Amino acid sequence: MAETAITTVLAKVAELVAWEAAVLLEVGDDVRLLRDKLEWLHTFIRDADRRRRLRDDEFVAVWVRQTRDVAFEAEDALDDFLHRAGRRRRHRGPAPPLPGTGARCSGWRWSWRRWRPRCAGLQVALRHDLSARVRQIRKRLDEISANRAAYHIEHAASPAWAASSATTLAAWDDLEEYTVGFGKYSDMLREQLLDVDAVPGRALVSIVGESSIGKTTLARKVYQSPEVRNHFAIRTWTVLPPNSRPADVLRDIHRQATSQLRRSPSNGQSAEDGGCDAKGGKDISNSLFRNMTGRRYLVVVDGSIAVADWNSLRASLPDEGNGSRVVLVTDAAGLEVVGYAGGPTYDPIELTRLSPENTYELFRRRVFGLRGDCPGRYKSRYYQDVFRITRGLPLSVVVLAGVLRSKELPAEWDQVMAQLLAAKDQPQHCKSGSGGARRIMSLAFDDLPHHLKSCFLYFAAMPESAPVDAARLVRLWVAEGFVRPRRGSTMEEVGQGYLKELISRCMVQLVDKDEFATVTAVVVHDRLHAFAQEEAQEACFVESHDSTDVLAPATVRRLAVQNTTDRHVHLGNALPKLRTIVCDFASGGAAKPSVCIHSTDLGFLHASKFLRVIDIHGLELKKLPDELGSMIHIRYLGLQCGQLERLPSTISKLVNLQSLILKGRSGGVLGVTAAFWTIPTLRHVVAPFALPRCLGDLYSLQTLHGVQPRGWDTRAVAGNPLGRATNLRSLELSGLTAANAGTLVTALESLDLLVHLVLQGESLPPAVFTVASLRRLQSLRLVGAMEEEDDADGADEVAVRYIRPNLTRLSMWGTMVGQGFVDMLGELPSLAELTLMWGAYEGERLEFGDGAFRSLQKLRLGLPDLEEWAVSAGSMAALARLTLLRCAKMEMLPEALGGMKELEEVVLYSMPKMVGRIKEDGGQDHHKIKHVPVIQTIW
Repeated sequence: MAETAITTVLAKVAELVAWEAAVLLEVGDDVRLLRDKLEWLHTFIRDADRRRRLRDDEFVAVWVRQTRDVAFEAEDALDDFLHRAGRRRRHRGPAPPLPGTGARCSGWRWSWRRWRPRCAGLQVALRHDLSARVRQIRKRLDEISANRAAYHIEHAASPAWAASSATTLAAWDDLEEYTVGFGKYSDMLREQLLDVDAVPGRALVSIVGESSIGKTTLARKVYQSPEVRNHFAIRTWTVLPPNSRPADVLRDIHRQATSQLRRSPSNGQSAEDGGCDAKGGKDISNSLFRNMTGRRYLVVVDGSIAVADWNSLRASLPDEGNGSRVVLVTDAAGLEVVGYAGGPTYDPIELTRLSPENTYELFRRRVFGLRGDCPGRYKSRYYQDVFRITRGLPLSVVVLAGVLRSKELPAEWDQVMAQLLAAKDQPQHCKSGSGGARRIMSLAFDDLPHHLKSCFLYFAAMPESAPVDAARLVRLWVAEGFVRPRRGSTMEEVGQGYLKELISRCMVQLVDKDEFATVTAVVVHDRLHAFAQEEAQEACFVESHDSTDVLAPATVRRLAVQNTTDRHVHLGNALPKLRTIVCDFASGGAAKPSVCIHSTDLGFLHASKFLRVIDIHGLELKKLPDELGSMIHIRYLGLQCGQLERLPSTISKLVNLQSLILKGRSGGVLGVTAAFWTIPTLRHVVAPFALPRCLGDLYSLQTLHGVQPRGWDTRAVAGNPLGRATNLRSLELSGLTAANAGTLVTALESLDLLVHLVLQGESLPPAVFTVASLRRLQSLRLVGAMEEEDDADGADEVAVRYIRPNLTRLSMWGTMVGQGFVDMLGELPSLAELTLMWGAYEGERLEFGDGAFRSLQKLRLGLPDLEEWAVSAGSMAALARLTLLRCAKMEMLPEALGGMKELEEVVLYSMPKMVGRIKEDGGQDHHKIKHVPVIQTIW
């Protein structure tokens, strides 16, 4: 696919043209002429790419491939010029960022003016070289255009319905998974899960059907239903990636199970597992068996599992005759396991395609919402067309709806339907499924605007069937240059808009979003993922491998490696064209360390001078090579390395770095040179660093997590250490002491845009609730003792509603606040989620007054010393979920719970006395929560 290649080059040309004329001099004309030529090609290539995908003209396929290759040559020429110019600057003065990195323009213009007189001769040589290469590229483009005419490759304009680059996004977040037509299957599944009397032993339940038939959707709906949540003490859901190992499956189930068990306040580990950790070398199977013993559990395994792996899972789960269930969601090939179940087994629930009526009902809901509908005069015609095109396959119905929900009815609808119906009988040669589904996916992809095509294809670099962290994805898009700047919005906000548009178009599924309408996790259906990988591979956009055997290392531009099996990984090939490497490797097993690659093994990166993105998960690196500093194009450096010991001092030479993400390191502070904090393009830093006395001019910095203020001056005359990072949106500080309080308050007073704040340490200032600058603060987490102030409990109960009008989520641990402070919290107008855990509250009686916490929806209390909790009748009117954890001294539940009509779920962790009080037969507190749909008790 040449379209994404040309889009990338045009973006880089625009960056280069935006430089001062004196920088480029006469080469600027050559670059502009190249841009003009590429823009003309851009208008033709969209149709050619579509025809190439249909395989209806081999000449078109050759023309597209040759055009793409020349676009790559142009990208190489521009990147080489920028790289050589950047290396010259490093030796001759201040190092300004390259264009397009989001830094302040005045800085790099000033630096260019300083650099220009000192190395005019070098500039001339660089310009002449670039000029010669650009002219040669233009000549090749002329030849390719001449060949197009000679071989009579005609241009057919894209249909009118595909010309629009905008999508109506009003309903991006209402696309819940509808189980239309699955009523009988839902009933069968519920019966098999809840049928304890007939089948008391641990039984295997299986859901089978062809890919994209709706198996996971059905299972998820029943899994989340109130009946199932009430019935099982522990529920886990594991998605099996290709070639997954038994230890990984057990580890994922163990992780989910222990998260639902009671936890120790000291280390957060399950009390049942005795501190056993899979990474600590103990047997994960035995630990899982102990945790599940004595509890009714539901384990869902989504994907094909081998018989040997099933035997391993079965041996790790107790069978105590209490109605536990294991659900296998798989295709027909995965049913071999059923014959080896080794216990009660139900007949498989086999899904079939939707009927014509249910096909249209699913389509209607996806396009018009739950209550809307197609106008009556068109209804019958489209009813038939949708079924003829999709043949009742739910994924095809959903993707087609995603295309049509933004099209004008009837004109554009008719054109889309006509194109799909005309192509219905054409042969398809594809790997990702039937021809009909492939045609619909191709049409949906062709309908994407230019910039969204690159964003969608990027999912080919992500693991199959695994949820993708939205923040990480958007940062990667920004680093790649896919996100276009928009006045009044940050690049990250624009990237969120791109993600929501892909969700609205049903190319991406929403997994989770927060209360601020920010997408936090997404996933791509495995069939769409396969389509993206095919397209990305053919377009040389991303090379995806499950090993490190790269067939053409000299040409690969983006490399994605997902390796879930190998214990040793050797990356030895030089990759001179590489721009991006994204790796997800196997994490360590119970008895062996994780895959370990030392810095000398990263020698293949030394030849990759154009690298923009390094994102490696699952490798245990102890150090990074010093040569990293020569890769001045790097925008994103992400490493998940628990054993990383040091960073090279040359990291300060990455003058275009936007994101540095270092996760997984256990304990201590990682040293970094002070010059790192002067890189003007930094946007996101997530790393265990010690902050210096004062940051540089980091006006682009938005995220600062994992850092400690060890270098902060604690004197009374100290300045503001964050005074030049005023665009911070998210800040997480640990290691705070009483000596840091004054400096911290000074820093917070300058952060007007902060929306997320985490403070952890031995002493926290209560001024965090009274600093007037934090009016946009939405999420606050405090871990540590709160200092006392002369004013009662540290805040004015009336003023706080104006000082923190947007605070929505608050979590407090060990703060030791009093009743007056809680009264103040009750005045917060937007507080929807409150967590008070061990040591957060000092007292044996806690009271929520009349009218307090009027917006609260989720409440978690984990206060072991609490004896009485009093709630007035007018308090917490919107409460939907209540979790009480280890409040062992609490005598009874508040009477006011009985009047909370919105309450949907009550969860009691490790409170055996209270469990007896809420029993249906004779429980003194049963009448207070009998109206609640979901009541879970775990101890």
